Parts: sequence; structure tokens; C-alpha cells
Amino acid sequence: MTTKNDPSVQDDGRTAMIGRSVAALMGLALLGMFVSSFLYRAENPSQVVRTDVPAMPQGMGGMADSGPMKEIMELMQRQKEDPDNPAVQLELAERFMMMGAYDRALIFLEKAESLDPDNPQMLNDKGIALYNTGKADEARAAFEAILAKNAADFRARFNLGLLYKYALGDMDKAAEQMRAVMDSPEADERTKTQAKSELENPPPAGDKPAQ
Repeated sequence: MTTKNDPSVQDDGRTAMIGRSVAALMGLALLGMFVSSFLYRAENPSQVVRTDVPAMPQGMGGMADSGPMKEIMELMQRQKEDPDNPAVQLELAERFMMMGAYDRALIFLEKAESLDPDNPQMLNDKGIALYNTGKADEARAAFEAILAKNAADFRARFNLGLLYKYALGDMDKAAEQMRAVMDSPEADERTKTQAKSELENPPPAGDKPAQ
């Protein structure tokens, strides 16, 4: 029988805590990239091959009558009227991602993928949602699919680097991706700074986070 002073129990507890910490950090970093990308596309519609982008949610209060839930209801109506529009499917997925409902988001991402399989934003969102539902290998495949078609996509490369660092436990591959982001002529300075920080700060020691 073990006690609270048993060193093996304390080590197991620290390992579990580290695993939870890096998993949470990874999720927050990916979400930050998703939000940044979402805001960029909302503010720069000419850069997006999509139409009719709804306004960004302004808060989580009053969800029944305004904010994300109201927008979701409006998008669901649009989906009913135009079920084969991949842009609507993607907007629905992103609204659910903003609310942390990644399982629900994947339903719409899969539909969007069936309609527009090469859309890099859909694949990026899918990678983030897959990671947040515990499917790191599938998330990696989504990010790699983007890079296979466009090696200059620095957001996908940054996310792939985070995945290698925090979820897959391969700092060498993570560093390779982060250096590529830092050297990218297309990456903005904020993302380059984030990549540099990730490169210079290895994850806490411990087992790879459980997926």
C-alpha cells in the first residue's frame, strides 16, 4: 500500500501534472493561432477565398440572444438553404471552435472537406480540432497536407511545430518547423517572435502528453 509520502507516487503525480500543463499550453497556442487567423481574415476579406464572412463574436455573454449562439443559428439556417456551400460549413465549424466544441466542429469540417478538400484554412482548422480531441497523428496529417501543396504556409508550419513540440515529443522536428517560420518572408513579425520563443524554450521535462 502506498502513502502520500511515497516518492513513486509523487513522481507519478508530477509527471501527470506536467502532461496536463503542456497539453493545455499546446491547446492555448493553437487556439491563439486560430483566433489570429480568424481575425486577420475578418479584417482582410480580400485575402480570403470565401464570401459572406459573419462578424467576429464580441463576447460570450447573452449567448441565447446574441454572440456566438445567435450567429450559429443564423449559419444553421444558411446551411439548410445551401447545404453544399463549403464556406458555410467552415463558418459553422469555426464558431464551434471558438466555443471549444471541437467534436461538433469536426462534423462541419468533414462536410467542408468533402466539398472543398484542398482548402488550406479548412485543413488548418481541422488540424487544431483534431489535436483538441486527442488525435495528434491525424492533426499532423492535416498540417502536412497543407504544406505538401504550399510549403510557404507559415501558419500550418507553426502549428506543426507546436504539435511536434508538445504533443509528439520531437523537439528536433519542432525546431526545424520553427526555424522555417522565422526565415519565412511571408510570416509576420508577431508569428516570427512566437516561433523564436518556442524554439528557445523547450517543454517541461516529462513523458509525452497522453493523447
